[in-house]
Amino acid sequence: MKVVIDRDLCNANLAFCQRCSAAFIRHPEGSDRLCIRDIIDDGQETLTLKMFTDGRTLELALMDEQRDLASVEGWEALADFDPALFGSDATARWRELRELPAEHTI
Repeated sequence: MKVVIDRDLCNANLAFCQRCSAAFIRHPEGSDRLCIRDIIDDGQETLTLKMFTDGRTLELALMDEQRDLASVEGWEALADFDPALFGSDATARWRELRELPAEHTI
């Protein structure tokens, strides 16, 4: 099975993405996630993840040991880079919030 994931389709932070992807990797069939672009039955026993994140394309063919790790830690445990804490849309929102004054009225 090959799963195409686009992290820019979801505004969750990396910690949530880690938990969500770990649950998906444990049970990929019958799961609906905002970030899933496509699920392809390629006839392979391995689970292949093709992920678009941080302006990169990451493709991982998960053997049993890697799948066991990713099913607990999430996809980023296997990435060869440090993923951004927030997706691109969420980062822009946090930058806007940073500019708001600290004082506010209720």
